[in-house]
Amino acid sequence: MAQSLSATTGSEIEHVTRLCQRLEFFVEQPPIQVRALSHGASNQSYYVKTAQSEYVLRCYPAESTVCRQQELRCQHAAAAMGLAATPLCLNNHYQVMLSEYIRGAEPFDYARHGANALLSVLAQFHQLQVQTATLDYSTYLPQLLAALPADTRVNKALLAALRQAAQQLSSLEPDLVLCHLDLHQGNLLWAADALWLLDFEYSQQADSSLDLAAISLHFNLDKTAEAQMLAGYARLRQRNELDALSTKKLPAEKLLAEKLPAAKLLYSGFCWLWYLALPDCQTQANYWQQQVQALAALPLQTT
Repeated sequence: MAQSLSATTGSEIEHVTRLCQRLEFFVEQPPIQVRALSHGASNQSYYVKTAQSEYVLRCYPAESTVCRQQELRCQHAAAAMGLAATPLCLNNHYQVMLSEYIRGAEPFDYARHGANALLSVLAQFHQLQVQTATLDYSTYLPQLLAALPADTRVNKALLAALRQAAQQLSSLEPDLVLCHLDLHQGNLLWAADALWLLDFEYSQQADSSLDLAAISLHFNLDKTAEAQMLAGYARLRQRNELDALSTKKLPAEKLLAEKLPAAKLLYSGFCWLWYLALPDCQTQANYWQQQVQALAALPLQTT
């Protein structure tokens, strides 16, 4: 989860400035200002100003296994629809991506800016046609476990609940779309009366309920707000398309509500195990473990 920096060392800014100077993109427009924007759990972002324009430079860890070409394709597609800043340069050697800078932006506020703004952008993003991998829940869980330090102890009962949630979601009517899969406040900006998506690192084909689960969890929606979210999303998606997915002829929002409990549990589990593998992220790991524990005590399927 992205966090604002309270202070940045001069050596860090100097390093990023030198990095920019090595990029061909800046040969004709050398940086005149560099400052930190945010640090996530694994990536860092910096504001870069030249005489011509302003940019955002995202720096990735050298050991990252994420497919950056897939990330680039997703951001390009979103930018073409006015949902994201335009990516300008991907350099795999230096592990950086350069994008346009969104001026006058502030973090998205679900209550103040409106749920409809987020759901409208999400519905558009879900209908983008981009060639990506498809998330396989049953294989992703073992991958997350394999990334944990060797001495990590994981609650077996919670793992069993996550495996059950994966089976449950896989058994229900699928709605495979281009999912963002990291919809927290740090990846949502509000500028010029519009919502902008950031960070497409984990975007791929997955069930739409996972993005809806992320919204519910990250914005702490109660049952009433969840129901309103599902109904609003169903209205914004092509209703006939959603209704056609159900062999049980359920209305779209009923189908989504049927999948949401398992999706929330699974998403919480992904976050828990992901943070558990990272150094200095024990607080975040503990938070998501508590979410898993709370959700695992609930039935996975609503009636």
